Amino acid sequence: MHLGDAWIMLNSARPGSASPAQAGHQTQSLTVFVDDVDAHCERAKLTGAKIVEDLHETAYGERQYGVEDLEGHHWLFSRHARDVDPAEWGATVASQ
Repeated sequence: MHLGDAWIMLNSARPGSASPAQAGHQTQSLTVFVDDVDAHCERAKLTGAKIVEDLHETAYGERQYGVEDLEGHHWLFSRHARDVDPAEWGATVASQ
């Protein structure tokens, strides 16, 4: 799949493995940054995408929404909305 300047490789579950829909739980999440996330979300809704996370602004300054594909994979579509100091949303640095 080609999205903007990015190529994303998609494949069906191999023998001995399962898609999230088959496994009954989420296995990963993929975030794709787009220029106009509002318009992207509207197009997704118009085409019948399964919206699992409504369009919103996160505590860390991203405007995003989430969808689930036919195999149960979770996709976030996002754009940077504003700079937020990590201390404002509770980020911490893990010790080594």
